[in-house]
Amino acid sequence: MYFDHFPSFGSYIFGMMLYYSLIPLGILIALRAKWDYIVRRYWRSVIRAFLITLLIVLPLTSLVQFKLTGDYLYVYSLTKTGICLTNSCLVEKMKENEEYKFNITGIRKYGMPRFGIMQAYRLVDKKYNKLKWRYDVVNAVVIIRSLFPLPITEVWSYEVDPRESHKIIGLRKFYIYYPYNPGTLLTRAYDFEFTMFLWGSGGGVA
Repeated sequence: MYFDHFPSFGSYIFGMMLYYSLIPLGILIALRAKWDYIVRRYWRSVIRAFLITLLIVLPLTSLVQFKLTGDYLYVYSLTKTGICLTNSCLVEKMKENEEYKFNITGIRKYGMPRFGIMQAYRLVDKKYNKLKWRYDVVNAVVIIRSLFPLPITEVWSYEVDPRESHKIIGLRKFYIYYPYNPGTLLTRAYDFEFTMFLWGSGGGVA
C-alpha cells in the first residue's frame, strides 16, 4: 500500500456518491418530470425523457467509474501513466515513465487495447492475510480502458514473472461494471483485498 498514492478523502467520497447516485437520481427526476404523461399513458414522451436521461447519466457514471478504478489500483501500484486515447499514446507514456521500465515488447506480444480512455499501472504490492497466515501478493502490469459511454471498465492484466520484474508471462481480461464497487471486483479478480483508507473494499452489490 502506497500511502502517498491515496486520493483525497473528499474527492473519493464525492466520487462514490456520484457513482451510486447519478443513474437512480436521473431516473427519479425523469419519472417525476413525466409523471403526468405516465398517468395519461403518453409513452412516447416518457420513453424519450428516459432515453435523454440515460444519455446524460451513463457517460458521466462511466467516467466516474474509470476514475475510481484507477484510484483503487494506484494505491497498490508503484507508478502509473497519464491518460491516453490511443495505444500509441499509451506506449509513449509508458516509455517516458521514470519509475518503472514497462516491457512494451512483452505487452504487445499479448496484445493491448487500440483506443479508448486508457491508463497503465505497475501493480505490485503485498499485505499480510491474517485468515490465511500468509502474504497476499499482486504483481502485474495493468491497463484499464473505459468502455465509454457505458459504465464498464475493461481491465487488461498482464502477469509479471515473480522472479523477473520486467518479464510479462500472461494476460487475462476482466471487467468492472456498475453497480459494483470497483474495489470489490478488483479484490475478486486478484484474490487480494483492495481497500481505501484502510476500509474494506465492500460496497455496491455484493
